[in-house]
Amino acid sequence: TNCPSLTLPGEPTFVKALDTTSPAFWTRSARGDLVSRLIEGNLVTKILGAPFRLVEIVIRSAQLMVRGSRLLVQRTLAARVDAWLANVGKRRIARDTNVDNRSIVMLAMQGEYTCNPKYIAEEILRRGLPYEITWVLRDWSIGPFPESFRFVAHGTTPYFQALARAKIVIQNGHTVQISGAHKGANQYWLQTWHGSLGLKRLEGAGGDPGFYERMRHLDNTQTDLVFTNSRFEEQVFTNTYWPDVEKPMLGHARNDLLFDRSFETASTLRRRVLDRLSIVDRGQNFLLYAPTHNDNAGSNPLSGIDIPALRSMLAQKFDGEWEVLIRTHHSDKMESDTLLAGLPAYCHNASFYPDMQELLVVADAGISDFSSWVCDYILANKPVFLFSSNLEAYSNSRGFYHDFADTPFTMATSNALLLQDIENFNQETYDRKIVAFLERCESVEDGMSAARIVDRIERLMQS
Repeated sequence: TNCPSLTLPGEPTFVKALDTTSPAFWTRSARGDLVSRLIEGNLVTKILGAPFRLVEIVIRSAQLMVRGSRLLVQRTLAARVDAWLANVGKRRIARDTNVDNRSIVMLAMQGEYTCNPKYIAEEILRRGLPYEITWVLRDWSIGPFPESFRFVAHGTTPYFQALARAKIVIQNGHTVQISGAHKGANQYWLQTWHGSLGLKRLEGAGGDPGFYERMRHLDNTQTDLVFTNSRFEEQVFTNTYWPDVEKPMLGHARNDLLFDRSFETASTLRRRVLDRLSIVDRGQNFLLYAPTHNDNAGSNPLSGIDIPALRSMLAQKFDGEWEVLIRTHHSDKMESDTLLAGLPAYCHNASFYPDMQELLVVADAGISDFSSWVCDYILANKPVFLFSSNLEAYSNSRGFYHDFADTPFTMATSNALLLQDIENFNQETYDRKIVAFLERCESVEDGMSAARIVDRIERLMQS
């Protein structure tokens, strides 16, 4: 009430703000605060606590400085020393371990019993060959695996010992090179790769240049054979990771399954897949949607597909009831339940199903963006459609080996175009394009790849 007021013409009266810059203000405030502390009964407590709070601040600052120094030392000097010592240990294991002429180590980059290593192993088991197969497990490996296998965990000492002991090491990616394993004398390291007639370029065209150069050097110097399925793949592999490595065109073992059109195989695999995915078999058709890895980590792997409209169009074009199997890329698998939450009940998460080829047998049609599985799928002559909402961005960052017009596939960049591609699908035209595409790539796939590969392995084991 003692503060002067300021009245402006035509405006209401305002109380003048306190001048907090005045020494008198702070003197009165401090005195008032002390009186309040005294009255509230914590004056002495606050006064005596002040020095301890100051000591706490000093100690915490020192802790932060020590922690920061520790992390800096660990991430620079200590990490480099550990890496050097680990490399010495891995080199010594490779040098001092005797090779067992019966031992084969197999690694699928997916960590599961799948892809080319699986089907090579199946042929070895079918022939009853006297080899000891060791399979490398990852943290997320589930199986099932053949009972006769030995197992080692990736990155452990037994893993490096198994690699050093193996006469032959078979992988479908860069797993061995990334782990820093050394190759010993009298060993053969074989590469099957996990793609096929790929649409997108390999990592070297759009990935980390440092990683690419390191893998290219290791792959080229450590690999003895790269199995290819075509003249096209031979050129791609020569121009990327394995320029100087022999590349026998024997086909991809995993694709033999797609040439088996028997009712027994189809019914067995359908029952196996649906049981594992907890899907009731009502004779429905299945669409498989499986996108590739997207370099844009923030993108949704569903790419904005209108699933109800898609399902309706499939029923209109191909008849029957349709359900959708969605298999996210391996890099998205662990969060697939979250990514696919809220979808209709006729959509099923198949991301954890280990064997893609078995899904291809069960699926009646497929959709992807740029994943190379579509180049496997055409061997079964089943319809597959391409859809991408970021075609231009992916083309600029990674690039493609084929003009889509030269493939059997149509590429849609919107839901309307995707539905139109399905509506206009013609099986005879599609079959002719498949034949032309495989001939252009000079593919050797014929359902006998595993047999040819194991024939080659037997010769190597005897050498």
